[in-house]
Amino acid sequence: MNKVTWKGCAQCTYTFNNPNKEGWWIKNFMKFVRSCEIYDRPATKRGFMKLIGKDDLPSGHMNTFFAAVKNAGIVTAKKEWNGSFTDCVFTQGPNWYHYLNGNLRRGK
Repeated sequence: MNKVTWKGCAQCTYTFNNPNKEGWWIKNFMKFVRSCEIYDRPATKRGFMKLIGKDDLPSGHMNTFFAAVKNAGIVTAKKEWNGSFTDCVFTQGPNWYHYLNGNLRRGK
């Protein structure tokens, strides 16, 4: 089985090695991204935080998580104007299925 390696910043401790043993945040964020794609809605951090009832937290909350998921290639992020401000929209990234198949590893 070929492993796909990704490199994260030194301060980040996220690994995303085993989808069967990962935490609540990654599982639910991936469900959110999939649902948004099915219903043709933008998958934004703001939308996810609102959905889980955490929209009252500071805007920088969980920034390292969202950066790590993007750096790992599980999602891609594209800045888009939503009519009021620029928002970051997430879609399935090039390593989405590598992660789900357990083939994603963090490099050094």
